[in-house]
Amino acid sequence: MKRHFTQAEVYYLNTLPAVERASMDRITYSREFQVRCMAQYLRGNGPTSIFASAGLNPKIVGSKRIERAIARWKADPQIMTEAQSFANEAAADQRDLLVISQSMTIAWLEKKVMDLQDQLRSMEAHAAECLNAPSPGKLVTLV
Repeated sequence: MKRHFTQAEVYYLNTLPAVERASMDRITYSREFQVRCMAQYLRGNGPTSIFASAGLNPKIVGSKRIERAIARWKADPQIMTEAQSFANEAAADQRDLLVISQSMTIAWLEKKVMDLQDQLRSMEAHAAECLNAPSPGKLVTLV
């Protein structure tokens, strides 16, 4: 038997960007959510967690509805083509962010090494001056 939503649940579902419209017995999901959902699914995320992250609590929506939606979208070649493209773009964006982050870290570390080398040279020069300077207890005779 199909579970019907309460008025409050219908109102809540209709406030979500993932939902195009909801009624007492049906949810129509936005096309964008369908594509993003399947892109996340292709990247290995579980259907329940994908829906939950979009505000679609499995206790409200129902696990069977989630399973059927995923199966329906998986069988739709247009959705899957868009989802694959979106998943590839997202992966490329993540790679780019990682490369930029690593480049910035490398640049910071290189600067840190140069600063430490300058400090070391300065300390070595100071130590050499101290070794060459007459000690306070010695008398220097000028001839």
